[in-house]
Amino acid sequence: MAVSAPAIAILPLLLAVALPAVAKAEASGDPDALNAYADRISGDWGGARTALSRRGLDMSLSYINEWLHNSTGGERDASAYADQFAVGLDANLEALVGWPGASFHVLVTNRNGPQLDAKAGLGTLLETHEIYGRGHYTRLTRFYLQQSLFDQRVTLNLGRSDVDFFPLSCDFINISFCGPLPGYHSNGWYTWPIGQYFANVTFRPTRTSYLKLGASDVNPRNLDGDQGLRLRTPHDDHDGILSNVEAGWLPRLFGRLDGAYRIGFWRNSTDQADLLVSAQSGTPLMRDQSTGYYAMAQQQVWFNESGRLLTLFANLSRSDPDVDRVDRLISLGLWLHGPFAGRPHDRVGFAVGQNRVGAPAREAERLAQPGAGMDAVLPRHENPVELNYQFAVLRGVQLMPSVQHVRHPGGRSDNDSALVWGLKLNADF
Repeated sequence: MAVSAPAIAILPLLLAVALPAVAKAEASGDPDALNAYADRISGDWGGARTALSRRGLDMSLSYINEWLHNSTGGERDASAYADQFAVGLDANLEALVGWPGASFHVLVTNRNGPQLDAKAGLGTLLETHEIYGRGHYTRLTRFYLQQSLFDQRVTLNLGRSDVDFFPLSCDFINISFCGPLPGYHSNGWYTWPIGQYFANVTFRPTRTSYLKLGASDVNPRNLDGDQGLRLRTPHDDHDGILSNVEAGWLPRLFGRLDGAYRIGFWRNSTDQADLLVSAQSGTPLMRDQSTGYYAMAQQQVWFNESGRLLTLFANLSRSDPDVDRVDRLISLGLWLHGPFAGRPHDRVGFAVGQNRVGAPAREAERLAQPGAGMDAVLPRHENPVELNYQFAVLRGVQLMPSVQHVRHPGGRSDNDSALVWGLKLNADF
């Protein structure tokens, strides 16, 4: 696997600039160092991490694994275990080299293990196993420069990254409720852990509002397993541009309840085959663009002095049914933080969703079945539900049992519902 020289060379350079501050902090006895990185397994390294951070360098290492087992549904009972390592480096270039408002971000990921949906033959539209995806490879997921201007009212990002829109947290195991949903059903959205060339700019006219514009290179070679830590693909193929617009409002209601409301639109300029015409004629009609939109809402609705906090969320993602088989995702859910007085750092999560197969894809399937009439069983809606409980086990370690129920896997009413049991481990070092 070829490794890009710039990707490797920048790491020791940044360390060489920052490390001399560590010894000074170790001897300083700064009381702030005692409380820094309290949520990490390895803590503050005796004050060294705080010293590095003040000098402009933050490093992270996280690990996630998910074990799943289906007890009903699919072609067979099966279990699957998949995991991910992520190593990050964030450099504050103003603190390091005196570059005002600038920072540099590097993230390398490694994924391993099989997928439950495939092992059990569940036939789902969206995975029950969110940490699985894009193969068992090490990848350079992020490598970009960030520049803030005009007292952080304008922020520019340039480099390589996953598509940096639809900022949904990943607090569930079913991927219907996790991360940038348009990337799971719309061609050309390459989500985590895939990196590609990109540029975006965020404008913040007020403290509670923003407008974000971005463009990403659509290059299928970024999906290749041997892409590894390269900054460029072997032939630098270019199929088109994914353009994004997102507007957000981030209010604090009644002075204490945080909310986030976002709408977004995208346009993909790559050529894609029309699903219905391809099925009718056998010769695909190529469409020269596709579009989609989304809406997100998240709102804290209640809390008490003991730290208990209830947050509700809702998501909609709608893609182009002429080229995308799954054309709509809807999800609703909640998080209850601190569900018990004696467990202030635990969290309950619950979500329900609907994943829809678009009308052109359904009609294409009907036409592809010889002799099928209007009564043929065609895919329509898949309905996932997940309930989980995240335990704060140790500093930096969370363990989350989960149960999922997927009604009509694949959107097919003739498929048995799937019942999937899971256990997820999060560890931040």
